[in-house]
Order: sequence, then structure tokens, then C-alpha cells
Amino acid sequence: MIFGHLAVSALEHRYVQVPFVPVMAAAVVPDIIDKIMHYGFGQHASGRMWGHTLVGVAVSSLVALALFGKRNAIGWIVGYISHLVCDSGGVVPWFAPLVQYEFPPAMDFITTLWTGLTKPTLILEFGLAIWAILALKPRFIETIRLSAPMPGRHFPAQSDDARGTTCASERS
Repeated sequence: MIFGHLAVSALEHRYVQVPFVPVMAAAVVPDIIDKIMHYGFGQHASGRMWGHTLVGVAVSSLVALALFGKRNAIGWIVGYISHLVCDSGGVVPWFAPLVQYEFPPAMDFITTLWTGLTKPTLILEFGLAIWAILALKPRFIETIRLSAPMPGRHFPAQSDDARGTTCASERS
């Protein structure tokens, strides 16, 4: 489920030091592509097809490299590959279209969602999510601190004179 993919990518950001946005985006892109094609358009026998292949990794990584540079592309690759590895409990068509894969019978969206919410692995995913939140806690606190206006504090600080004071009341 999405909790596990996002948690693993957040932990990769923290411990592997890859850029936050690409690794988090790549954590969900395979499912966005394939679930929409499966549930929305009925194009695949499973919610895992083109987005869950090495072809998907390669094509999307080349696009990320061309648009956002090497560092962001590396973050994208790390997030994307970890998504596929985390899905390894079921059929992942790594080598499609070169290899044919047999998928279990497809369920409708609500049944799939309910099945995902009742699996024992959901406990693991929530555990990973808690770990990720704790690991990124300093970043969250700093983001909140920078974005929350403080009484008497002006954003951005503007100096009135060459000494750099911010307002007349602070000079007295």
C-alpha cells in the first residue's frame, strides 16, 4: 500500500541522502500509471504492468535526467526501484514485454483496497511510516518553524538602515 512505499522512500531520503521530491514521487508513480490503466481504463489484467517494469524505470529515469539533472534522476531511480522491490510479495513484471507473466485473477477496486487494508503487512507499513516520521522529525520541525509567523517577527526581515535593524521598536 501507499504507506509503505512513501515510508521507504522517506527513509531513503534520510539515510541514502537522495533528494526528497524525486524519491517520494517515484514511490507512487508505478501505481499511478498501472492502477489508472487497470481500474480506470481496464487495459491490463492486473494493477501491475508497464509502470512495474525495468522499461518503466529506464524510460522515466531518462526523462528525469533530461528534465531535472543527475542528482534528481538518481533519487528517482532509487525511489522507483524500491517501489518494485517492495511489491515483490506478488507478481512484478520486471522484464515485460520480454517475458510473459501470469497474474492472479483481478479484483475490483473496493475489494483490492479492503484486501490491502486487512493484510498483516499493513502493520509493517505503519511501523515503517512511524520510523520515517521520527527520522524526518527534525526536518518537519524546521519546516514548521520557518513557515510559522512569530509575534513581532517580520517576514522577510527588512533592514531600515546599514546596521541591519529590522524595525524602529527593536532599535530602542
